[in-house]
Amino acid sequence: MTPVPASAASANRQFLLWTLALLLLAGYGLHALWTRGLPWAAGAATRLVPAAWERELGESIAASIAPGAKPCLEDAAERLARSLPAPSPYTFQVRCVPSAEINALAAPGGVILVYEGLLQAAATREEIPAVLAHEMQHVLLRHSTRAIFRAFALQAVISLLAGDPTGLVAQVAGGLGVLHYMRADEEEADREGVLLLKRAGFNPLAMSALLESLDAATAGGAGVVPTWISSHPDIRQRIAATRALAHTLR
Repeated sequence: MTPVPASAASANRQFLLWTLALLLLAGYGLHALWTRGLPWAAGAATRLVPAAWERELGESIAASIAPGAKPCLEDAAERLARSLPAPSPYTFQVRCVPSAEINALAAPGGVILVYEGLLQAAATREEIPAVLAHEMQHVLLRHSTRAIFRAFALQAVISLLAGDPTGLVAQVAGGLGVLHYMRADEEEADREGVLLLKRAGFNPLAMSALLESLDAATAGGAGVVPTWISSHPDIRQRIAATRALAHTLR
C-alpha cells in the first residue's frame, strides 16, 4: 500500500474538521430556528388572527372534544367578564365536561371547558373562579391560539389564509388538551388571573389555594397527576408567586 503523504493526511483531517464544524453550525442553526424562530413566528401570526376566526375555531374544537359538555358556572364567569379592564372581542362560555379527569382548558375565542374531576378536586367552591380567571387570561392574551400555531404551524397558516378554520379542527381537537404553554404564558395567566379575581371581588388567594388543592390530590403518589398540573409545570413556584401577589392586593 502506498503511504499517504503527510500533507495529504493533514488536508484530509482539516477537511473532516471543517465538515464537522459546518454540520455542528447547521445543527445549531436549525435548533435556534426551531426554539427561537418558531415561537416568534407563532406570535407574529397570532397578532394577525381575526377574533372571529378564533371564535369559529374554538367553538368547533370544543364541540369536537366534549360534545356532551353543558353550560355551567355562568354567574362566576359573568362576574369575571364584567371586571375585565377593557372591552373584549370575546364572549366567554364555560361548559362542564362529565369526566373524572382533573383538567380545564381554554379553546381560542372564549370557550372554556372545565372537567368535573377538577371541580371535585377543589377544596372549596371559592377556588373555582380561579380556574376561570386563569383560563380567561389564556384566551385574552391569545396563549391558546399561539400554542396552536406553534404545534400546528403549517396547517394553521393555510387555514388562516383560507379564512376557514375548520380544516384545523381534526388536528387540534386531538391535541388541545396536551398543548404546552410557554413558562412566560403560564406566569402571565397566573398573574393576570389573580388581578382579575381581585377586581371581580373574589379572594385573590383563591389561585394559590386551588393550586395547593390540586397538588394535594397527588400527595403520597396515590393519585393520578392532574392534567391541569402536568401540562402547567412548576406548581410550587406558581403557588408561591400567586400567594405573594395576592398578599400585596389585600
